[in-house]
Amino acid sequence: MKRITLGALDYGLAFGVDRALRELAEKGRLSAVGALVATELWPREFRPLQETAEKVGNRVLFGVTIAFSGDRVAPVSSRMQEVYGERMFSREKLNFRALTRLMPDELLLEEAKAQLARYSVLMKRQPDFIAVREGLLSSMSIARLVLKAVDHADFEKPPLLISPVPPGLKALRLSRLAKAHNMKLLPRAEPLPQTDDRENLQRLLHNHFDGMSDLSFVAAIPGRADDRLRREEPRKKIAIRECQYEVLASTRFFHTLDKKDVFLN
Repeated sequence: MKRITLGALDYGLAFGVDRALRELAEKGRLSAVGALVATELWPREFRPLQETAEKVGNRVLFGVTIAFSGDRVAPVSSRMQEVYGERMFSREKLNFRALTRLMPDELLLEEAKAQLARYSVLMKRQPDFIAVREGLLSSMSIARLVLKAVDHADFEKPPLLISPVPPGLKALRLSRLAKAHNMKLLPRAEPLPQTDDRENLQRLLHNHFDGMSDLSFVAAIPGRADDRLRREEPRKKIAIRECQYEVLASTRFFHTLDKKDVFLN
């Protein structure tokens, strides 16, 4: 039997996304939920996630998706707010700064610490895993800052680290870095196919998990349309979210996992 971690990393983005993720986790159709604690909704949406975590126990991993960049997130740390106001970096700007060695290390470290603390205090539990939004953990300089923030948090049990890169040299370097901090890296596998056709997605999933290594992390973006999503995301992406939600919630998906001997870890 192959163990796969099927997870969504954008809890806190919109009510329709959050409801969908909680429902799928409670039904055993997702095995990991990552919270964006830097969103406007997180202070209102953490309580329902707490209730879901209590219902499912250790059958689902609950973690933090640290955000240093992107839209719909704002700095949590006071230092980042003072310097950059209510806007985060763009992914391109951070990647450029990493390449030119102009990374604002201390600010990013304080921001990572603040986001980890915000999750732990409100959820009343430590994160089971850490991810970084927009794949920025692929930058070794950012990875070192995140792991330093985790060390500072002094969790009783080291959280897992979600790899943003496919197996290869960079993933090996990241795994070694995580091991040096007493953390384990979950390898990245191909995310769920992004199609808005339910029948096509069911067909693609029949062979999607073939060849994946044990314990691979498979990213998904299920959700249900709501007013916020309709304002902030293109219709095509919302259709993909709804397609993934409906397929993952279906009995047919459960039978596909059983037939392919895949266990959601």
